[in-house]
Amino acid sequence: MSTTPVHCNDCGNELAIETRFCDECGKPNHAAQAAPPAATAPAAPSTARGTILRDTNAGPGLIAVSGAKKTFSLEQHWNGTSAPQVQMQVDVTFDAQGEISSVTPVNVAAEDLEKYKAMAKKALDDGKPALLAYVDRIGKPVVGAMLAILVSWLWLPALSVTVMAGMKQGLTMFDVLRLANMGASMESFGQLGGGSSGLYGVLCALAMAAPLLPTFSRHKYAALGYCAPLAFLVLAGLGIYMKMHSMASAARDSMRAFGGRGMEDVADAMMQKMSQAISLGFGTYLSLAAAAYLAYLGVRALKQKQ
Repeated sequence: MSTTPVHCNDCGNELAIETRFCDECGKPNHAAQAAPPAATAPAAPSTARGTILRDTNAGPGLIAVSGAKKTFSLEQHWNGTSAPQVQMQVDVTFDAQGEISSVTPVNVAAEDLEKYKAMAKKALDDGKPALLAYVDRIGKPVVGAMLAILVSWLWLPALSVTVMAGMKQGLTMFDVLRLANMGASMESFGQLGGGSSGLYGVLCALAMAAPLLPTFSRHKYAALGYCAPLAFLVLAGLGIYMKMHSMASAARDSMRAFGGRGMEDVADAMMQKMSQAISLGFGTYLSLAAAAYLAYLGVRALKQKQ
């Protein structure tokens, strides 16, 4: 600020220009009152979202931003790695004078992804209390046992088949159900991982959901839903056993028709080797434990209602 002295218009006393009143006569210092106001700081740059209305292929481009239309040039303003396109969303930065200083394309895909993530998180947060309420209503032990059955039947090996020395193949419950649904023949056994589970698959899905029945039904025998997984395991086991027995009988008959009674021993030896190559997997033991626990809950609930 300037300190150049001035004189009072009334008494002539020497004053600094910033002094507003004279020390001698107390009159106002007209020079200080007439001094221009201090300069204000320039406005900070601002950014707004806009849409390109015209690209820069034939001259300056045109952007609709903040209710107005602004022109921009590719060389001076564009910050993108590819050429501007009509209808492209951009972030427009203005300088202190309100003129465009830069134009940057918006990554709409990234913004949409973040938006979807936020929506999913909100839906999860909003649905979490209801989910926890359902878990409490069903019972945490029951939910835990059902999850154990679900995982063991869908992903864990129910059977382990020794293909050759040091090489085993794990088969899930649904793979085993495909075997039970196929015809009793050596060819069907060789296609253990293919085919359809058929009616066994439908029963498997119903057995997995059956433990929810006592939660939504007050019927006296609704508690039998707890016993459904164990009953299904017994049914599937009997089905596999019967298929294996039928396969053994069919192989024995085929070998006898081919080479007489002496070939029956060969067929029996083949089936014995096949049986030795098959062993129960971890998924079977886990599902049996979980199913037995649910069956215990079902029997106890039935006794309490009697």
